[in-house]
Amino acid sequence: MLKQPIILLYFWCLGLSVFAQQKDEQLAAQYFGNNEFDKAADLYEKLLNKTGQSGYYYENLLLCYFKLNRFDDAEKMVKKQVRRNEDNAYYPVDLGYVYKKAGRAEKAKKEWDEVISKLKPGEMYITETANAFQKRGETDLAIGTYLRGRKINGNSISLFAIPLAQLYGEKKETRMMCEEYLNALQNNPSLIEDVEGYLQLFIENNADYQILKTSLIKKSKDFPGNEVYNEMLIWLYVQRKDFDNAFIHAKAIDKRYKEEGRRLIDLGYLACANEKFDAAAFIFAYVATAFGNTKPYYLNARTGMLDAKNKKVFFTGNYSAEDIKILETDYLNYIQEFGKTYFTASAMRELARLRIYHLKNFETGIALFNEIIELPRLDNKFKAECKLELGDIYVLKGEEWEGMLLYGQVDKDFLEDPLGQEAKFRNARLSYYLGEFEWARAQLDVLKTATTQLIANNALELSLLIQDNTIDSIEDPLELFARADLYYFQNQTAAALMLLDSIDLLFPRHALADDVLFKRSEICIKQRNYSKATGYLEQLLKEHGSGILGDNALYTLAYITEVNLADREQAKKLYEQFMNTFPGSFFITEVRKRYRALRGDNLIE
Repeated sequence: MLKQPIILLYFWCLGLSVFAQQKDEQLAAQYFGNNEFDKAADLYEKLLNKTGQSGYYYENLLLCYFKLNRFDDAEKMVKKQVRRNEDNAYYPVDLGYVYKKAGRAEKAKKEWDEVISKLKPGEMYITETANAFQKRGETDLAIGTYLRGRKINGNSISLFAIPLAQLYGEKKETRMMCEEYLNALQNNPSLIEDVEGYLQLFIENNADYQILKTSLIKKSKDFPGNEVYNEMLIWLYVQRKDFDNAFIHAKAIDKRYKEEGRRLIDLGYLACANEKFDAAAFIFAYVATAFGNTKPYYLNARTGMLDAKNKKVFFTGNYSAEDIKILETDYLNYIQEFGKTYFTASAMRELARLRIYHLKNFETGIALFNEIIELPRLDNKFKAECKLELGDIYVLKGEEWEGMLLYGQVDKDFLEDPLGQEAKFRNARLSYYLGEFEWARAQLDVLKTATTQLIANNALELSLLIQDNTIDSIEDPLELFARADLYYFQNQTAAALMLLDSIDLLFPRHALADDVLFKRSEICIKQRNYSKATGYLEQLLKEHGSGILGDNALYTLAYITEVNLADREQAKKLYEQFMNTFPGSFFITEVRKRYRALRGDNLIE
């Protein structure tokens, strides 16, 4: 009968004890926070003696002793913890730490030397000891712990390599850091991506790069059977956009493992993505000729070579009429070799674009687009993209109703898909060009909630343009502007400028003034008259900077200042201004990325 009351009494007493401990702990923390270290020390001594194991009580009490210069008490406490916890690596290290804080450097050194000399072989214990030294700011001793641990565990160069590399990295000892990261790969090549990630955090300049390159070359010679070091060399060369050297090493690995060009194809794609078009074309050409047309990567090589040549011509913008004719011949040879099929459709589209936009041969270009659309087994989305582009070409030619028909087909076939929304937007924009403002706005309002942010943003801007300029039922200025917009789209810049002049003359100080300035800047950019474009954009920002086109104007001004005028410092200031003025803009992500690049956040250059 007495058992139940006794049990209840036990739990009641236990609860009181826990409550008292919590109260002491709160009071100790309060004293500690108020720098009343003597009072805090009394309570933490009581709590530590009661629990024996709490790291929190121990750490705070140790700090209290240091603040009060009670180093003898600190020594006694730590020694007591050493006796209580024989397998704990932290307390022996802390004993040396107490001596150091007390100004007894020789005693601290002797204690720490003994800790390292008496290390146990277990990897976990060695790691704990090194962490204990790190915790107390003794990086060199942490390194010494790992090196001693490696020795007593058989001298495997990969053992403790990652933490050693990280410690050397903290000390800015780049050569040793690189050596240890590469040691880590010796027996575990699967760590290559982790090691590459670590190195990108520390390789900050050309001197660091040279150290890493030298280390890699040495490792590849010392361990010729371990391809991981050659893989790393390729990675390093790619970081530096040195595709000539990357090709040499990739070719050697590709040959050794009989990959028949697979690795080289990937390297060619990387070169193209890094705008090294000559290197990419060379790599793809090598695969095509070295392995021949019976090998699995021949088509990839021929396609890649053509793509690299195309991008070299049009990305740089520095090409002649002869370059265009040579490129056309390359496409014709490619299509003749592989035929007109669904897997050559991309090349056919590039040839059609070449003829339309650069050779001004609309008829053969349009005919080729129609051939693509009729190809069997063609991906439906690719077909829809071609229809949208062909619709644009008809609008460019002045055959607006043909364009509207094609846009409508894609809209119907991809109702809820971004492609369908893009088609709907182009149809609405075409209606706006033609002065059908009410219909255009109805379609644009539907697109304000489009799944693609770009479409939603463009729809909102065009809808607001129509709304703001049709309120008073006088649509003449907007009709002139819409027609100028169409002429701009059709590359009839002289006609577009004439209509914009008419708006300024007939409707001075109209609400379209900011749109007129922005369109003038777009025309100047198309004509590569960047200094004049900046003038219009600066005027727009001065007179209408708080309007709907303010963020468009500032982003465009910053972009052409950086890219076309090559004024990096001024561009950086403009991007900073943008981030402060338009933090919620559609362009903010791109602005931040470009600003970080200008600031030099890229680690390997």
